[in-house]
Order: sequence, then structure tokens, then C-alpha cells
Amino acid sequence: MAFPMFATCVWLLWVLAQQVDAGGVGLALGVVVAVGFAAWALGLSQRGAYPFRWVALAGALVAALAFAPLVATDHAAVAKTTSSDDWVEYSPEKLAQLSSEGKPVFVDFTAAWCVTCQVNKRVALTSDKVISAFAAAGVVRMRADWTTRDDRITQALAQFGRNGVPLYVLYDTKGQPTVLPEILTEGTVLAALDRIKLVAR
Repeated sequence: MAFPMFATCVWLLWVLAQQVDAGGVGLALGVVVAVGFAAWALGLSQRGAYPFRWVALAGALVAALAFAPLVATDHAAVAKTTSSDDWVEYSPEKLAQLSSEGKPVFVDFTAAWCVTCQVNKRVALTSDKVISAFAAAGVVRMRADWTTRDDRITQALAQFGRNGVPLYVLYDTKGQPTVLPEILTEGTVLAALDRIKLVAR
């Protein structure tokens, strides 16, 4: 069971890396080391080495002090600075503005901890064919990052009867939404974009 737990730790650190800078990841690794040290010392104290109780307490204190800055970090602000330049950050106002201008919009409701979202991104949304098709159709790509549970995104998900991600919505030039499947393929996205072109005509 240790190896699945190791894999989970790696995944959680990767998720954290999407929200904080390298310093934050370093702090998280420091917390892991301090917790491991405290657990080791506690184990020794339970076997009769009672002075190690104080060592375990010190390790737990170090872990708590290292964890505090991570809790205080403004994850939303960090996410904004690390977002891709060719994706527009989601907001209801921006979506309404683009729709009023007659621009088609693709909204990717996603989160760093969502495995399905990450697979879809690599399999379909970042392929050369799909990127070219978005550009050819004049579609504005908008990312609604729900990693930190943004209330506005929660409300948008609820409008489509969803309480979680992934959710992919393609708005045509008239502002009419089409919900794409949760599991994306290149073909699925390209077919939806072809329909957008027909509406535009």
C-alpha cells in the first residue's frame, strides 16, 4: 500500500505546483520531511526512548510552521500569473461581452486536481489540429479554473446542472451554448467547431 500512497503524494504535489510557486512546493516538501521526522521520533518514544517525545513534538511544530505560509498563500493570484496567455480568464462579464459581440466562445471548466480534465487537455485541447480549428473558427478560448472553488464558477456550473468539473461549453455566434461530453477527443471538438461555422453562415 505504500506505493499508491507515494503516487498520491506525487500527484498532490503536482496539483500544488499548479497553484503556488517553486517556494511553495519547497515548503510542502519541508512539511513532508518534518512530518516524517516527527513520526520516526514518536515511534522511538513508543518503544521506550521517552526523550524522543520532545523530538517528535519539535518535528510537529516545524511541520506546522512550514504549513502556515501555504495556507496563507493567495492561490487565486498565483493562478492568474501562471495562466496561459492564449486563454482568457473566465468571468461572467467577459463571457457576456464576447457573446454580445457575436464571438464564439469555448469555456473549459477545469481544475488542477481533476484527472479527467488533465487527460482531456493533453488528448484533445492542446493538439495542433484542435488549436488550428479554434483559430480558423475565430473561437475565443476561455478557462474557468475551479481549483480553488471560485464561487462564480460554481454558479456557472450549477446553471448547467453540474456540481463539479470537467464541463466544456461551446457558445456559437448567437450566444447559444452546446455542452460537449466530459470525455473529449479531437474528433468531438472538431465536429463541434464545424457546427459553429455552419451557424455563423
